[in-house]
Amino acid sequence: MSSILSRLRDELSFIRGNLLVLIVSYMMFRFSGGLVGSFYSLYVRELGATPFVLGLIGSLGSAILAFVRIPGAYIADRYGRKNIIVVFTYGAALSFLIYSLAPDWRFIVVATFMSNLCNVYLPALEALEADSIPLERRGMGYASTQVLPHITVIVAPLVSGYFVETMGLVPGMRVTYIVALVGGLLAAVTRTFFLRETLETSERVRQGDLREVFTESFHSISEVWRVMPRNVKYFTVAMLILSFQGPFFGMFHALYANDVVGVKRFQWSFMSTVNMLIGLVLGIPVGRLIDAIGRKRSMLLRFLFSTPVVVLMVFSRGFLQHLVVIILFAVSGTFFPAFRALQADMIPREARGRVLGVIGTLRILATVPSAALGGLLYQTHPALPFALAIVLQLISVSIIYFKVQEPSVQEV
Repeated sequence: MSSILSRLRDELSFIRGNLLVLIVSYMMFRFSGGLVGSFYSLYVRELGATPFVLGLIGSLGSAILAFVRIPGAYIADRYGRKNIIVVFTYGAALSFLIYSLAPDWRFIVVATFMSNLCNVYLPALEALEADSIPLERRGMGYASTQVLPHITVIVAPLVSGYFVETMGLVPGMRVTYIVALVGGLLAAVTRTFFLRETLETSERVRQGDLREVFTESFHSISEVWRVMPRNVKYFTVAMLILSFQGPFFGMFHALYANDVVGVKRFQWSFMSTVNMLIGLVLGIPVGRLIDAIGRKRSMLLRFLFSTPVVVLMVFSRGFLQHLVVIILFAVSGTFFPAFRALQADMIPREARGRVLGVIGTLRILATVPSAALGGLLYQTHPALPFALAIVLQLISVSIIYFKVQEPSVQEV
């Protein structure tokens, strides 16, 4: 046992400094997200939203997020990472209070606006994370940022499931959002006192610069796309296709499980916990596998699990069948760090915030129409969003297989 612990300690010895602080704050903030995420769609529907309105709210959130990401990326590359991360982590945490107090779905729109506006800090967070992971450990590094926070998140769906089961859906979710608020504020305090800046700059954000930053940053989308290597462009297109089908699962999977499969509410929270547990158990070994066999092979393995399981999901009925679906989805999710590692391999440090901002913005823009489309398709027939997702995944895996190549020299 001691030898196993010693080996694990050696494997994770690179987790220190900013990377350690980020992982600890992720534990807190993702715990909050895990609390509210399982029943979000059911909660908003209970507050009066139809599936199409639910999709429109998702589209609104994506549009706001796309609007703020590029300015956020420019601020990260021009003025530094830490300050923007700290300020807007507090704002994102406080949005949980609006979700908790919402008397109907219209207030969810206000909360969505606020939470996504505060996500202006995400490019800085991604850039600081990329700055803090050693080149030779990127597979393990990104796996660690995805897996280790699950230590606390893993119980979150059961906690929210308990509140919902004992208090009812709406009262239980109101309490859950208050608990999430506390977790978000703790993450903000941790980042305030322990994060260190990774970009040396003497510039400070000035109000007069903000208009210039917005104008310059949105013009940069076409400029950055033009200078992107062909390999990065193909990779980005494949990611855009995956992003387009993302809201189908993020917003309507819970509804499908409840309405069609027949999964009860506490059963759904149990499935969410199983999903996170598998991610925790397999995440580090898969991270090592990503470093060992390469990013592209790892991405293809991800599709080998994820695409067929969508078919199983559509035809699953009852708790046990859908539990198998959740398990297979969880296995495929452990390979996602390969996408982020390959992205970091291809993008130089000095342009990382800006390029990641452009790629992230394009991915978010892809979800703007798809969230509303998913709601419309769900109202027409609940299986339609997932049938379309199968087609989109096949297109994406074809692009990665035939067009995307791993770089011979990785960026530091």
